[in-house]
Amino acid sequence: MLSPFFQYYHFRVKPRLFGWITRFLYSNKNIIIGKNFTCDSIPNIFIGKNSSLIIGNNTQFRKDIEIRAHRESLIKIDSNVRIDRGVRLLSTNQSQIVIGDRTAIGLYSVFNGGDDIILGEACLISGFVYLQTSMHSHDYGTYIKDQGFSHAPVILGNDIWLGAHAVVLPGCHLSDGAIVGSNAVVTSSVDTNKIVGGVPAKVIGDRKKQ
Repeated sequence: MLSPFFQYYHFRVKPRLFGWITRFLYSNKNIIIGKNFTCDSIPNIFIGKNSSLIIGNNTQFRKDIEIRAHRESLIKIDSNVRIDRGVRLLSTNQSQIVIGDRTAIGLYSVFNGGDDIILGEACLISGFVYLQTSMHSHDYGTYIKDQGFSHAPVILGNDIWLGAHAVVLPGCHLSDGAIVGSNAVVTSSVDTNKIVGGVPAKVIGDRKKQ
């Protein structure tokens, strides 16, 4: 059992200390970190000279988070967001990754932003979720790895819940209140308050008023 002093240090002092160190190390014209930022370890942040990172107020990072913005891209994390350990956010080209207010992202999830990834407010992203905006070209006769990518955005409305290990593929728009079951692969857009599951994901229910 942890002593009261160690609990106080571990859960209150250390996250604030690492938050202050992170702000000191990284804050510049391309990186803006809001008030009351806390983190369990110093995140791995790389923001290119033509890219930007904006973090709102009262946002919490856990351990081993990686954030990378390349070319002319933007990553914006609104206020009151919680990001669990091992999460990776990558933007490139002229894309934006926007994470709305009060959204929570589960451990080891990956946002691969070759195009826009937009999350609304109060979304719940479970662990090991993959949001993918890029797809390899795969014409016959040439190595796939040499053919480059096509891109399309992933857009999530407000109050979205993605179950553990869900995958959302390029071009999908999930409207407000949608739920994606665990291990589902979303290949097309999902209407308001629909529940989808399976591979590929299909409608399996509705959120109904009680």
